[in-house]
Amino acid sequence: MKKLVLVAIITISAFAITSCASGSGSPTSQGNVAPGSAARGGGSYLDESIPANILTLKFFDQSGKSFTLGELKGQYVVISNFLTSCQEICPMTSATMRVIGDAVAASSLKGKVKVIEISVDGARDKVARLAAYFALYNDSNFALGSGSDSDLKAMWTYFGAPAMRVQYTASERAALPLDWQSGKPSAYDVTHPDLVLIVGPDSHWKWLDLGNPNPGQAKIPEKLKKFLSEDGLNNLAKPQEPSWSSEAVFSALHDLTGVQIS
Repeated sequence: MKKLVLVAIITISAFAITSCASGSGSPTSQGNVAPGSAARGGGSYLDESIPANILTLKFFDQSGKSFTLGELKGQYVVISNFLTSCQEICPMTSATMRVIGDAVAASSLKGKVKVIEISVDGARDKVARLAAYFALYNDSNFALGSGSDSDLKAMWTYFGAPAMRVQYTASERAALPLDWQSGKPSAYDVTHPDLVLIVGPDSHWKWLDLGNPNPGQAKIPEKLKKFLSEDGLNNLAKPQEPSWSSEAVFSALHDLTGVQIS
């Protein structure tokens, strides 16, 4: 999954301009965040009401349970994008989200924050595929989600991270590692900007950070490590900048909730 950050950068810039132009410069939540301001731990704060047509999009998790963003109202939701067929970045995204989920579960925010990755590849990421990928991480403190291509497209376009399918050439298919589950060559990739965001209990978009995940010492399942392309192995060894980390998410959650996570 090749990196695209321009659309997301434009999106966050637009939200920052909107917030400043509206005159809404006063801090919100715990008094540490102001819409349009840079977050001290990385990323930027927003306070944008998510439209109803986005909140009602239908998704499902790795167990087949359906959900909408609107149904998650009342808790903070940490969301990142991924696909289970990614060979460059997503295994590191999942490892980082697992770290975030474990830390939240060990804090007083347990039950108040949901940590979930939502796919950009509805065609391949069905329930069985999500379940198999999820099992590789052997952890119940975060979740995976997917949906129809149209619903995923609508959501990720709203969040400034539209995805695009790119067919592999015959030579590319021959050079890449075989799929971690099927043992067959992948037919296509899905490019998208990499990001992590937080939705608040009021269904407002509260925070966004861009770039490659930096997993730190987080462990990648061996089967997925073998699935990484050369670019993926390079990203694992040294994440490209810009990047985001679990510490950036913890810092944003602390500013939003007043709860320290480590």
